[in-house]
Amino acid sequence: MVEKGIFMMIVADPDTSAVIGNRCYWILQPKGTTVPSVVLSVVATNDLYSTTGCTGLREMVLQMDSYASDAYSAAGLSRSLRLLWENYTGNLPDADATQVIATFISKDWMMPFEAGGKGFIYRNLLQVRMHYYDTELPVSTPSNPVAIIDGGTGNGNDTGINTEATVDGGTT
Repeated sequence: MVEKGIFMMIVADPDTSAVIGNRCYWILQPKGTTVPSVVLSVVATNDLYSTTGCTGLREMVLQMDSYASDAYSAAGLSRSLRLLWENYTGNLPDADATQVIATFISKDWMMPFEAGGKGFIYRNLLQVRMHYYDTELPVSTPSNPVAIIDGGTGNGNDTGINTEATVDGGTT
């Protein structure tokens, strides 16, 4: 699972983990979390298709928010994440060894401070576009035609091996 692999990469990175320890969370950090910390969220995903259907290649827009008690620390933490993910290719350490074929930094913002319980918290936003092969996505092949998305109608007008797919609402 790609999300687990992303988390594992971040907490295993010596530069990042030296700053945050294990304070890396998906979507929401627990109330009262000590900073510095990182919050991850998937902003969007997109499956990529060819003329024969789903390729198994996905694009993910990943947001990484770096929180710290001062602007310089938030920027430094965000920079260590940027160095980890910029131009990254390879297999993630998740159980599926998800293959990442490209990463691109699309945003690197110093955000306005936020009011915290005892002062202010500073946040930097880093957005990464990641292209990877999703091992859980059915891929169109001649031996797996059920994964082929052909937009067929099921009325006998379909031709070739691109016949009804369970993913397109087909009737056959």
